[in-house]
Amino acid sequence: MPILTSSRLFRSGGLALVAAFALLSPSAAPAAASADLLSSRDAASFARLARSLGGSVGVAVSPLGRGQQVESLGSLRSAVAWSTSKVPVAMAVIAAGRGRAQRENLVQAITASDNAAAERLWSSLGGGRAAARAADAQLRAAGDANTHIESRRLRAGFTPFGQTTWTLADQARFTAGMRCTAPGRQVLDLMGQVVAGQRWGLGAAGVAAQFKGGWGPGTLPGVNGGYIDRQMGVVTVQGRPLAVTLAALPASGSHDTGARNLTTLARWVVGHVDVRGLSTRARC
Repeated sequence: MPILTSSRLFRSGGLALVAAFALLSPSAAPAAASADLLSSRDAASFARLARSLGGSVGVAVSPLGRGQQVESLGSLRSAVAWSTSKVPVAMAVIAAGRGRAQRENLVQAITASDNAAAERLWSSLGGGRAAARAADAQLRAAGDANTHIESRRLRAGFTPFGQTTWTLADQARFTAGMRCTAPGRQVLDLMGQVVAGQRWGLGAAGVAAQFKGGWGPGTLPGVNGGYIDRQMGVVTVQGRPLAVTLAALPASGSHDTGARNLTTLARWVVGHVDVRGLSTRARC
């Protein structure tokens, strides 16, 4: 529905693997996991997969918690958020104490990606800059220090917040930290109840998943273009939770192709990521 910081760079098949590292103080939380989730062999495999899909694709993965290592693959690193931006908006509504009053809108906005419900959530926060600041506060609370929710309606017929620019790495970092906040945990529960008609990508990877998708015509704020499909979520692989973000911009510009490509990417992640060093709990 329409609505890196890097410390190491690996090159394989013309695609880049970027790994961003951040450590939390031991007094604040357990140290970030140190083992790589994706190897150089995985990077080469992903490069082959990306060429076979065509267009542009990207993935980012992270252990759960704040300040964890984020690893990224693919040429598609950043784009308009579309409906994935409903997640921090929903969290802001809950943080403002309006969760009970806005319960139906929260359910519809997250599980069915209902734009009208999301607009009502936005309005309940005051709309415009006030709502954007409230959503930004949730981004920061979960660990994304860089992203700013778009407050202006840049395109007629589309939501203001949907035009937010969100890198896959920052989105993975935010997703990883959602379990560290009460609003994040509540929204994750809703992300585990996505309607059947939107369960592609992480919802079709063969593992338990809490996820939110977003799709629309264009990758840049306020600019029309081919459809991009995105997802963010937490999947459980071999009993261990993992934050994942995905994006696909097919050469055809087709939403249907983009959704299929997300499923291919999600299944690739589940089949390749090395979760043996991950904790079963978020490192908050």
